[in-house]
Amino acid sequence: MPSPLIIDNELLQDALPDQAAALRAQMDALRARTSALEAKKVALRLELEAVVLEEAGCRKEMTLMDCTLTTVLERVSHIFRIPREILTEIFRWTLWPEYTRVVGTRNVPIPPWKLGHICRYWRATAQADPRLWSDVIIDCRQSCRRQPRDGHWDNEAGRHYSTPPCNPVSEYPLEALATQLRLSGTGCVSVEFWLGFQNPVQHPSYMMALLDILIAESNRWIRFTMESRTDHMSGVFGALSQVCGRLDHLQYLRVGGGESEWPKELSDAFSVAPNLQEVYLSFDLSNRAPGPSICWAQLTKLDITAEPDFLLDSLRLAENLRELVFTDSLGRQDPNPDSSRTTHSTVLPELRRLSLYYGTWVVPYLSTPKLEHLKLDWECERIPPFIVLSRCNLHSLSVDCLEPAPIITVLQMSPDLSHLELPYGVGSEAYHEHLTEVFSALTLNDTSTDICLRLGSLRFDYVESSDLATLCDMLHSRWRVPPHLRSLKSIDIVESYLPNTGPVWERLDALRRDGLDIVGLEPPSDASDEKDSDDEDEHR
Repeated sequence: MPSPLIIDNELLQDALPDQAAALRAQMDALRARTSALEAKKVALRLELEAVVLEEAGCRKEMTLMDCTLTTVLERVSHIFRIPREILTEIFRWTLWPEYTRVVGTRNVPIPPWKLGHICRYWRATAQADPRLWSDVIIDCRQSCRRQPRDGHWDNEAGRHYSTPPCNPVSEYPLEALATQLRLSGTGCVSVEFWLGFQNPVQHPSYMMALLDILIAESNRWIRFTMESRTDHMSGVFGALSQVCGRLDHLQYLRVGGGESEWPKELSDAFSVAPNLQEVYLSFDLSNRAPGPSICWAQLTKLDITAEPDFLLDSLRLAENLRELVFTDSLGRQDPNPDSSRTTHSTVLPELRRLSLYYGTWVVPYLSTPKLEHLKLDWECERIPPFIVLSRCNLHSLSVDCLEPAPIITVLQMSPDLSHLELPYGVGSEAYHEHLTEVFSALTLNDTSTDICLRLGSLRFDYVESSDLATLCDMLHSRWRVPPHLRSLKSIDIVESYLPNTGPVWERLDALRRDGLDIVGLEPPSDASDEKDSDDEDEHR
């Protein structure tokens, strides 16, 4: 193949004279461009080498920084390594009900306040979560009984410092309350106000100042509780009347005053609460004095201590009630058995749960077609006619009654009963015989007279050894059915004198080993097992 130079010369020789100059110019341009590309190639090669060197230096520096960071993290406390989201969730689990978050006394170094005492990171995390501060509990019972602790509240830092004693009416608890409300943000808050029981209020102006701060935030209340056992409450109730018309978010209301009548100052305080669903009232409520003005029709749960006449008048308006807990303030005697209320029947179409304490006198005047859970105290004779009238189908029954006949009648009328609880009084002479009769009635005999075939759990507060034989017969009769038809799952005996030896215990233990959950049955003590356990401990 001829060289490019020879081809070039041949072209020049064959070209026309007027084209030689143009071709020579093009050839020069191509040579110049080729030289420029070669020079650029050399420059890029040098630049690439510089980039490679720089990359190597960066990787070396990154390796050194990674080692340094690992060393630093190993020396830093784990507190600072927990992500804020996880730490916030952990903080919320510290707010159990038993941790009283009191801001009305000097008892502030507890959750959520105590969370800010560890470090700045924890304090900032706690103060940034409004949910930690949404439960305000003011307990003035303790502040009326004891001297205040030494301390001073630092509103800015959120910490508790030791200082000389100060007056319990000082500004620091008020500042703590204002601080908690500020940290709770703009969302809803739950408020509990517990006042003195027997001792008179020593500092009414102090409590009024606390209450004024809370009333100013009443438009954010979602739960409100006020319990009092003092006679110095007129000023407090008068101030509380200011919340009328401001309770747009209130869902739960609990107001208790013991045996006193409903305060006149609160007659209309809770009349406008469009979201109110649960109400707890503990007063001597009767038709002899004006009671609370509440929209009964919107309630779903009512826990009330009152006279029967007042309750029935209120229930006629509570058509959406799903749970009712009634305590008769008159005790176990019907004060007006021949009253005009016998001609009325109050229908509660949505009621599912009913608990009566000394209040079975109202049962003949109620009709609850959807009732599923019934709890009674002391009386049971009126329940069978009530079930017939209501045509309800009970799923759970708790009866504290010493008469077995009405209990057995109720059991016969409840084919879908799944839970039975008999919290009899401990120490009653008639208790054991009556419990034996109930056990006998629940024993299955493969006949048409068998009752409560779907019974799944039982609970007894007390069982004596004399009842165990009948109890074993009843349990065995319900456990021997085919597994796909077996409904009994567990039995709970709170207090018993179950022997840990003998044929009765062996029968119960056999049921337990076969799968029946028996709470309260202790295994027998075996001396050899105890000796082996001691030997193992010694060996360790």
